[in-house]
Amino acid sequence: MFNEIIKRVQSAKYYSISVDSSPDEARIDQLTVTIRYLENSQPVERFVTFLPNVGHRGQQMANALINYLKDVNINLQDCRAQAYDNAPNMAGKYEGMKTHILKENSFSIFIPCSGHSLNLVGKAAANTCSQAVDFFNFVEGLFNFFTAGTSRVQILTDKLSHSGTKKDYYILKRLSDTRWFCRADLEFLRN
Repeated sequence: MFNEIIKRVQSAKYYSISVDSSPDEARIDQLTVTIRYLENSQPVERFVTFLPNVGHRGQQMANALINYLKDVNINLQDCRAQAYDNAPNMAGKYEGMKTHILKENSFSIFIPCSGHSLNLVGKAAANTCSQAVDFFNFVEGLFNFFTAGTSRVQILTDKLSHSGTKKDYYILKRLSDTRWFCRADLEFLRN
C-alpha cells in the first residue's frame, strides 16, 4: 500500500505536506508526515510515515523531511504547500521548519494548521470554566501519581482488570496542553 501511495503522489505531481511532532505510547517523540494531493480532481490525504525525532529545531526537522522525501523519490520542488502548528520551531519566521523548506522551494507556501488553531481556541474556552479546569487538573494529578513508577501502573491495571466486570476498562492518559480532542473522551484511553 505504501508504494502505491508514493506512486500516486508522484503521478499527481503537486502535493502539500503536513508535519507534526508527537510522542508515541512509549513517550518517544517522532515526526508524523502526511501528504495531500489530488487524485481524479479529488483531494486525498495520506499518512506516510513516522520519522524518528532528530531534534526540535526547525533546521533539524526540515532536513529530516527533505531527506525522507529524497529517499522515497518525491521531488521537494513539487511541494506547493506546507502546514504545521504555530510553534516557533515549525512556523518561525527565521528558524522555523517552514522557513528552511521555503529556502529550498519558494513555491511551498506556509498555511497554519487550522486544526491546531481550533484546538487552542477550545483550550482557551475550557479554561474559562473553573469547574473544567479543576476537573482536568484532578485527572492530570491522577495520571502523574499512577505513572510515577511502573509498580503503580501495574497496581492500577491489576485492580481495574479484576474489578469483577467483563467490560473494557480505561487507563489514564496524559493531558495535552494544546489538543482539545484529548479532553473529549475524559482523558482516558480504552485498553
